[in-house]
Amino acid sequence: MKKPVSLKTFIILTSTMIISSCGGGNSVFKKTFSVDALISEEHPIANDERNIATRICYAYQSKSKNFRSSGFIGTSFIFSGKKTDCQNNITNYQINSILKYDDNNQLIYSTPSTFDPNLKFHKKVQTDNSGYLAQLCSKIINNEPISNTFDQQGVKVQLSFFREGFDGFLLQYFIKQPDNTYKIDSAEKLKIRTQIDFTNGKILGMDEFYSAQKVCGSQFDKNKFSEFEQNFISR
Repeated sequence: MKKPVSLKTFIILTSTMIISSCGGGNSVFKKTFSVDALISEEHPIANDERNIATRICYAYQSKSKNFRSSGFIGTSFIFSGKKTDCQNNITNYQINSILKYDDNNQLIYSTPSTFDPNLKFHKKVQTDNSGYLAQLCSKIINNEPISNTFDQQGVKVQLSFFREGFDGFLLQYFIKQPDNTYKIDSAEKLKIRTQIDFTNGKILGMDEFYSAQKVCGSQFDKNKFSEFEQNFISR
């Protein structure tokens, strides 16, 4: 088993990856949601996607350490939210939150009691050992293979990594149908700051963008889906 990579080593690794990504050899992906998305064949993620995943995991490792320090706990994080329902009603709003621990000692962005519960907010802080990529990041550190597909309570989840301004990943959730085929139900997408920037407010490992999409029910057009977008504004 390989030893975990230190932050110093990560900085060198990140710098190397940033330089290599500037050339023409690295593929650039763009991921968007589609109600017609088909489940892909299960296979290990490709090397270019693994490189993106590696950058994200070590950026998350850095964020986890920083966020648990006195300089971050109890401080304010401001996000914008945009909610679009199945009737195309759009609600734009701002979310003022405080970085705290929940009852399980996990990091969250806590909203005030006055925050409207009907408005969506993705409050869980993603790190290398808590959140969507916790198991994957452990495999990255130990140089283990990573599949693009896993099961989650009877749902097939497919994971892909992309470069779209920031490094990011897309989770697509497929539900098994009576004829044993799989139909997409929802998706989540995140873009993460993985390049070191010493400008004030530029946080390594910060989820700069989050979105969630869900296919609308049968009473709506079959091509309709609801959507929520969340952008980090400032700290």
